[in-house]
Amino acid sequence: MIKEIDIGIDGSQESFEAYEYGLNIAKRIKSNVKAVFVIDQRKTQVPYIYAGGTYEISYERIYIPPDPGISSFYEKVAQDLRQFAENCLERCRGLAKERGVPWQGVVREGFPAAELAEESRSGDVLIVGQMGENAKYKRELVGSTVEDLIRSSPRPVIVCPKSRNPIKKVLFPYDRSRAAENALQLYCNAMKDLAEDFILFLSGEEGEITDCAEDEVQYLKQHGIPVRLVCDSAPPMQAILKKADEEDVDLILVGSHGRNKIKDYLLGSTTVNLVRKSSIPVMIVY
Repeated sequence: MIKEIDIGIDGSQESFEAYEYGLNIAKRIKSNVKAVFVIDQRKTQVPYIYAGGTYEISYERIYIPPDPGISSFYEKVAQDLRQFAENCLERCRGLAKERGVPWQGVVREGFPAAELAEESRSGDVLIVGQMGENAKYKRELVGSTVEDLIRSSPRPVIVCPKSRNPIKKVLFPYDRSRAAENALQLYCNAMKDLAEDFILFLSGEEGEITDCAEDEVQYLKQHGIPVRLVCDSAPPMQAILKKADEEDVDLILVGSHGRNKIKDYLLGSTTVNLVRKSSIPVMIVY
């Protein structure tokens, strides 16, 4: 059962849209929400300036205290950001009240990915926008905070792009990995009433792999989940995005790593690439 959904907020329009997406899910599965605003400590701490000389066996660093004007400037920045965070959480509180969803909000200071991951330990699912506050200044398809999160989060993460619809169809690429099994169990135990159509997707030739998913199909049916089994022989990344588009799905549910976890982590897994390229919300389960 999902009792609490944590949602990362940074004041961007993308994060508020992810928040509203989370509210809609919470209302449907009768969950609480927690809005988490992380003040990036890199914006509030006075930079350290070092001078030093190189010697034969050591490197000496000498700290140069900042000018008082610099200190007061960063103190003012920190105060303004804290007030901005409180204003954002007040907006979140109002949106939750409109939808009748139990709510709480917290402000943390530190590195966003690390703080969001740590804060999510008290919840069951973490939701973040695909791009954050720097989206209009950067060309990446997914923010660095998001990529750090999906590699390190202790809880399932939903990455929500700007364009999203209410969840009616779920696409579940299944590769028989442990993470994929965990994703299937989570959906059956806590989210089975979320969608009307559940598509179990296998990459490969239909005749070769259909029998491999027979147990999973029966497992889904036992939990009262209508399931369709589809196959595609294209490479996994291309096949998933193609099938998601053809089926007009609203959520892609995936395991965090394939069967070779070390290789996936070092080289960039299908899951990470999927989050980078998908225009549909992706839920990653570990």
